[in-house]
Parts: sequence; structure tokens; C-alpha cells
Amino acid sequence: MGNPSDRVDMLKRIIASESLLLSIGDVAKAIDVSPRQLRYWEKKGYVKTNVSESGQRKYTYPALIQAGNIAHYLNKGYTLAMAAKKAEDNRKLMKMLRIFLQSRVNKGYEIENGYEIDLGEVKNLPAEEHLLIDVMQDGESYFKIKKTND
Repeated sequence: MGNPSDRVDMLKRIIASESLLLSIGDVAKAIDVSPRQLRYWEKKGYVKTNVSESGQRKYTYPALIQAGNIAHYLNKGYTLAMAAKKAEDNRKLMKMLRIFLQSRVNKGYEIENGYEIDLGEVKNLPAEEHLLIDVMQDGESYFKIKKTND
């Protein structure tokens, strides 16, 4: 996994996967709520879970994010119903972002102090000109157009 393009491929597989499953205890601990709260949110239909063969609730990564968003909005003072609605709106946005990342992240390159990620062709530009994002180790990031050899 030393090659940045291999890491991009791995990232795309992780983004596409919903097979990562977490226990109710793991999720409760991660978002600082009780398992009882999570079960209640599930009962109300605000959070979806998978049930294992042994009958245990298992949460996908998107369900963890959904529950975390609900907890966040509750902590901000929203009612449970409004927190769930806002979390659902966030879920839809995250789903679109996930689709974008799956379809647009083509290659990754290690550059000085960071990584350059190829997001592919740009409408109304020649096909060899791609949009890239440079993500730097200091947290900075920026977009640029660059001719590629593909």
C-alpha cells in the first residue's frame, strides 16, 4: 500500500463499502450517548441498524454518522424530531458527496508536504486538463487545473 494510487483505490473501496459494522456499545461510546438512547432512536426510525445472526444490533459507518449528527443537534438544543430531520438532510448531502468521491477520485500522487488527488476532466476544457486538489499536511488544500499524461 505504499503507492499513493493504491491508497486512493483503497479509499474508494472503503467509501463504497457498507460492510464495516460497529456494535451498539462502540457507537454509543463514539458519540457519547447511551445504548438505550440509540435503541430508542432506532425504534423511532431515526437510525437504521443491521441485526447479526446472534441478534446483536450492528451499525454501519453511515448509521454512526447519522446517530452522531442526531446527538450533535440534540446537544445544540433541538428536539429529537428536528435533530433527526437535520441529520437526515446531512445524510443526503453525505450520500451525494460519497457518490462524487467514488466517481471522481481517479488517482493520487505524493507531493512535497502532502498529496495531490486527480478529480478528472473539467467540463469545457480539453480532456487532458484535469481538476486536482492538493491536500497539504498542514491542513491547507487548494484546487488547480493541470495537464495530465492520461
